[in-house]
Amino acid sequence: MTFGATHAKTAALGFVLARAHWGQGLGSEAGREVLRYAFEILALQQVTAEAVARNFTSLRILAKLGFKHIESYIDESDGERCERFALDRDIGKALLSCNTMPDC
Repeated sequence: MTFGATHAKTAALGFVLARAHWGQGLGSEAGREVLRYAFEILALQQVTAEAVARNFTSLRILAKLGFKHIESYIDESDGERCERFALDRDIGKALLSCNTMPDC
């Protein structure tokens, strides 16, 4: 997972997982911990994320983590359709306090 701050109150979440580790829940688990750190330790107000529209697994992970879809766009560098998401602090912290995200 990478975690890059765009400014003091928001950050962007990104992840890449080797194929050998797909389907083990590692992306969701790591994402939860990164979000916990972002909201509880860094006190960020929002975390954003982007994914290529055809990457259904990444889209599913973002949905499981509670991210809400903001917009679709075309990446000018390669013409790929992409999706942009955001998770606000209040919603993120509430979801993180549950044992199962987001269906608590």
